[in-house]
Amino acid sequence: MNRQDEGWQMPLSQGYVLLEPSNRPYFIDDDFLVGMPCVPFGMEKIEHLMPQLIDLSKVSEAENELLQDLCVAERQQTRPPYVCAWIGCEQSGDDLAAMLAGRLVGRDGDHRLLWRFYDPRVTSLAYNVLTSEQREALLQNIQGWVLPWAGRWWNIEGNSNLSSSFERADLSWPTSEQWKIFASSELIHRIHTEVCAKNSFAAEDPAAIQLAIVRGMREAATKLKLAEPVQQAEYARLLVLFADHFKHHRLLEGLLEKLAKGYIKWSEFRSSVDEDELQRLAQSSTSMR
Repeated sequence: MNRQDEGWQMPLSQGYVLLEPSNRPYFIDDDFLVGMPCVPFGMEKIEHLMPQLIDLSKVSEAENELLQDLCVAERQQTRPPYVCAWIGCEQSGDDLAAMLAGRLVGRDGDHRLLWRFYDPRVTSLAYNVLTSEQREALLQNIQGWVLPWAGRWWNIEGNSNLSSSFERADLSWPTSEQWKIFASSELIHRIHTEVCAKNSFAAEDPAAIQLAIVRGMREAATKLKLAEPVQQAEYARLLVLFADHFKHHRLLEGLLEKLAKGYIKWSEFRSSVDEDELQRLAQSSTSMR
């Protein structure tokens, strides 16, 4: 996943824009930006909740201007994203909508799940979590997928080798272990936003910070035996914010060992964490460099 140039603008009449109808701004008229819905088989009753694909070669001049304005604003929005992606693709709109719809639904064991992989907060996570084979299957027949995330536009190169999109749909679906991470995508996004806001260095490499949060949650689960995603996420937040000042603190280091062995509970450990002190240690370390 690569950063686009700072001045990147969506092509005026080329490609497709993927919208999330549930996040549609109130000021847009109902007859504006009505696209092709990406509806998985059997979910026609909730078509209005499925993502919509706008063919830029077919929009009116007014709609095009509105999309341009929305894309400019989308980078800095704190609300859930409405413009989710610009997609470069040689397929027809109907074929692309069908391909995207086929990847929205899958199974984790006995559970049938809807995976909103197209939401930039999830797409960015998927890039770090999925294998290269899964990413290729997810973006089969797509040349480029440009998304707004962390205040910038990012491009993911797709797999433009033509094949049957439906044959590869299952190959893109997350494994059970990966699904545990995606189930916490909202938590990860919240922590990521906080870390990037507090640390200017984090804003320079938001993708690395996101990956560090995922690794921190995995460490909390495997080494500390924390089963609750909220606890895993809070541990990852402290680890990413304060690094070695947290992990090797003279008091907390011993408590982490007790936590891993089950001698104390997470609530007991968390009450011993003084974030103000950790912040002072981190600032002192930075000023000495």
